[in-house]
Amino acid sequence: MRDFLSNEELFLKKGYLSEAGASLIDRRLGLNIVPTTGIVELAAPTFFYGRLDRAKARTKERIRSRYPDIGRRFHRIGLPPKTGSFQLFVTGYQDACHWLKMWEQFPEQAPPPVTQREFQLQFEKMVVLDYIIRNTDRGNDNWLIKYEQAEVVDLPDVKSLENEDIAVPMDPEINKPSESPNPPNDQLIDLGESSSSSIPTEPIPGNEVLTEKRAEDSRPQPAEVEWADVTVPKVKLAAIDNGLAFPFKHPDEWRAYPFGWAFLPCARQTFSQEIVDLILPQLDDIDFVRSLGEELKLLFKKDKGFDKRNFEKQLSVMRGQIFNLREALRTAKSPFQLVMMPAQYMVEVKLKKKKKRQLLKTRRQMPSDYETDTTVLPAGPSRGTSSAPSMLDTAATSEVESPDHPQQQKSWNDTYQQKVQTRNPFFRWW
Repeated sequence: MRDFLSNEELFLKKGYLSEAGASLIDRRLGLNIVPTTGIVELAAPTFFYGRLDRAKARTKERIRSRYPDIGRRFHRIGLPPKTGSFQLFVTGYQDACHWLKMWEQFPEQAPPPVTQREFQLQFEKMVVLDYIIRNTDRGNDNWLIKYEQAEVVDLPDVKSLENEDIAVPMDPEINKPSESPNPPNDQLIDLGESSSSSIPTEPIPGNEVLTEKRAEDSRPQPAEVEWADVTVPKVKLAAIDNGLAFPFKHPDEWRAYPFGWAFLPCARQTFSQEIVDLILPQLDDIDFVRSLGEELKLLFKKDKGFDKRNFEKQLSVMRGQIFNLREALRTAKSPFQLVMMPAQYMVEVKLKKKKKRQLLKTRRQMPSDYETDTTVLPAGPSRGTSSAPSMLDTAATSEVESPDHPQQQKSWNDTYQQKVQTRNPFFRWW
């Protein structure tokens, strides 16, 4: 249990670094689902401080108030600042459990197909992020959903339509001129007669169409309104609580640390082509993966207890996750199939100076018309802790630098050594 406890202690102490690291990975991959997070130094009386720190702060305040000349010599007045992560607050979001349960219990309130596709796209982005950083605390209550339901577009007022002049077709029977002589004084209407005599008691057949048309215009709109008259529902995701990420080893003790989203129905769908086009070219670039590690190293170095060996282990886990993700995107797998793949470690191969010199010397002695041999490696899973070239991507096994054939871009096979973890957690959820 020592490894388990040390892992938990490391997570608790380095949680703010994981929050900022998740924001860094999200920004570099172009996912845009993690609120902007940075590392800041703040001091507040509501923070946790020991009795000694609070006593020092009170004593300095009293000395400065009574003896200003001595107080000016103090390096700091007040409580010492604490280093932590600062994340922007998002508004209008709720726990994913709320919306997932509502859509399951009330299918009529579920998003339309257009919004469901957008939700699936953002869900896959969260899967990519969590899998790369190996988030060990991703439940359905640790990510948020903002769902803006459809709203009816403002229609023109009915009263304004009634005031408009409506052209009525002329009916020869109704609008036939009267044969009786005109009333006295050449008036069209006899004002002396009662109003009842001037208005016909029986309905006019020609006006029934106009009456029904006005009644239909004044009727309220039905419940099922066309999408042309309403706004399309919008959905957004926010991946928060990334403090328990970037472990230095895969789970191999009692707890499995499963991904909570792996059991959702949307996790059974294969990765969309948009995600493949966005993520796969970046992960195939070995320089991009290496730059991610360098930026994470600069970020994690801000901690006073930075350990180079533990950080190298964290990078090995992250590169192993990236390697599995590349294979899943290439072979059109689903997020559920992704988490079923064996855990990988990708250890960077560092040649000694003598071996590097010998390698450069042999390359220079090679003839210029030498053609590099390419070998297609089978993509089958390998079990063991040694190097497993069978799962590596199809790349050149030898690269020769010459004037006619310049050096090719390094592949995963040339840069990292693959190791498969054989020990699995005692309790597994999948």
